Amino acid sequence: MRFLHTADLHLGKRLNDIYLLEDQKHILSQIASIARTERVDAVLISGDVYQKASPDSGAMEAFNGFVTELVSMGKKVFVISGNHDSDRRISYFSSLLRPSGVYVSEKFEGRLQRITLEDEFGKVDVYLFPFTKPLHMRKYFPEDGLATYQQMTEKILSASGVDYTRRCVLLAHQYII
Repeated sequence: MRFLHTADLHLGKRLNDIYLLEDQKHILSQIASIARTERVDAVLISGDVYQKASPDSGAMEAFNGFVTELVSMGKKVFVISGNHDSDRRISYFSSLLRPSGVYVSEKFEGRLQRITLEDEFGKVDVYLFPFTKPLHMRKYFPEDGLATYQQMTEKILSASGVDYTRRCVLLAHQYII
């Protein structure tokens, strides 16, 4: 199975008074071209899709066009939220997108979302681990006193029942040592 990984698109970013969206659209076009040329099965987008939690419509339209192009090529698309994104806005319509092969991290409640793909070599589990903080995970694991990102990550991996006997891909946007 062939994957193309990207992250930190920061669509809608401005540097001083320069709006970078046209340059970003060009970069998205190049990524789509690489996905086609390299015949990847899926594109993995590891968070920070947008520059801010409330992206402007131009940034949202650019991302929509990019994902639509990938799906029209028959590519699976996996998206998680990063620390610059609103996890609730990123996950909006996730259940409606799934049948088209677009898998978006849903509201995160301490367990990794697993999507299983299959190729000629068998199954591949893709786990979605959107950005979160130990403080936010304490309500799901109150007995563990999660203080660090490392502790949080270990606990989430353990609680999610990851089957390490199978091929696994962890799509994450985290502080991990």
